[in-house]
Amino acid sequence: MTRATKRLALIGGGGFSKEIAEVAQMRGYTVEATYSSQPTAQVGSYRGYLDELLADRAEFDGVALAVGGVSRAAIQARAEIIAWLDRHALPCPPLVSPHAIVSQGVALGAGAFVAHGVIVNVDARLGRFCVVNTGAIIGHDAAIGDNTTISPAAFIGGRCAIGADSLVGPLAKVLQGLKIGERAMIGMGCTVLRTLPDDAAVWPRPDNPVAAADRRSVD
Repeated sequence: MTRATKRLALIGGGGFSKEIAEVAQMRGYTVEATYSSQPTAQVGSYRGYLDELLADRAEFDGVALAVGGVSRAAIQARAEIIAWLDRHALPCPPLVSPHAIVSQGVALGAGAFVAHGVIVNVDARLGRFCVVNTGAIIGHDAAIGDNTTISPAAFIGGRCAIGADSLVGPLAKVLQGLKIGERAMIGMGCTVLRTLPDDAAVWPRPDNPVAAADRRSVD
């Protein structure tokens, strides 16, 4: 028996799940159930965690990973869930906002998420379970690795390669043709001008306010 509508389950009950659910609904899914390690649900009803999802799998046409990749620890947690999804062969469709621009020749891996306002240029490749968040720009022929998060308003130049399990922070820029290794962390607003190895970290300079007592008088 074929369902009239497609049903999608979410893994992750935080705020990011609302973004995932909105795009899923725009793509014709109903989203009524959340499975999370914490007993919370921003969308639909809380139904337990992975064991319960496995027991309920026949109810759903797909699963969306709605845990945000905002830190190294979060990206590792996502990787462990992805491995679980793979072991149990649960279907995870890519979700692309209708308000994104995705050019011809773009390849989308299972579970990839493309948010509102994103531009993905011709022949780019988005890996499995990668996240390209609001307003980010992906250049032509760029390759985004599996489980990598490109944060809001980040820019990835043409022919770049960003390794798996990486994080490119909000407003960060990776100039064209560069290769970034796996598990790289690029902080908010940073501009990357050279190739980076695996496990590299690039952070902006922290604020360094000068105490009032240390200021020289400008009178």
